[in-house]
Amino acid sequence: MSIEAKFARIRELYRCIGPWCAALYAVKLRSLSLLSRLGLCSVNGRQFALRTRSSRSRVYVRYASSDLDVFEQIFVKQTYRCLLDVSKPKLIVDCGANAGYSSVYFLNKFPEAHVVAIEPAPDNYSMCQKNLSAYGERVTLLRAGIWTHDAPLIVCRGQYRDGREWAVQVRECQTGETPEVYGQDIGTVLGQTRFQAIDILKVDIEGAERAIFSGRHIWLDQVCNIAIELHDTRCEAVFFTAMSGYRYDLSRSGELTVCKNISRIV
Repeated sequence: MSIEAKFARIRELYRCIGPWCAALYAVKLRSLSLLSRLGLCSVNGRQFALRTRSSRSRVYVRYASSDLDVFEQIFVKQTYRCLLDVSKPKLIVDCGANAGYSSVYFLNKFPEAHVVAIEPAPDNYSMCQKNLSAYGERVTLLRAGIWTHDAPLIVCRGQYRDGREWAVQVRECQTGETPEVYGQDIGTVLGQTRFQAIDILKVDIEGAERAIFSGRHIWLDQVCNIAIELHDTRCEAVFFTAMSGYRYDLSRSGELTVCKNISRIV
């Protein structure tokens, strides 16, 4: 994204983070851009803290990354606002937590909830740690990939969609490859908690939903509400086939498919 496009984005952020924070972000972005052009520093990897009215803690974004786009989705457009009528969720599982913004949003909107945030990419995981550190024992952070079964995985970068931080995928290791991370299925994740059910399951795993919903998914019996980003028509077909044995209230929110009040058809 060009510097000019970033400034246009700042105007959109104004309502969410307030004039002072937006102005400070713009000044720092311009300063870093100038220093980068002079060869005195690199914008890549730099971080900046933003405040949002949807969070009691600061959240950090990386310059020259997809973080600002995700920040806008979560805190400005409030994509997950569609879940706010879920009554007092106890357990929220965030599959594909990225930099942790959706988890931050849930933790603030549902103050009694525990969040399990799952992210396979090491750089995104580090941002999760930073952004979720203020919430202490209310968060369980796992560096893992959501998969059909426990399996060694490779993290794939730069190959899907625009190749940025929000487009990381995983695949199973091939013979001779060293695992970068290990996969877990959702039932295993739930079994590691003290809870009997997942009140909200958020899934944004860059196409891997096609694998997890085409495999064994008996854990669906223990999920009450799902908000999922389905990345293509094949993913959509597999998902709705898996959900065919259940009743639910279907809606859409931005790129999300939302299934509420899930119950098995008997």
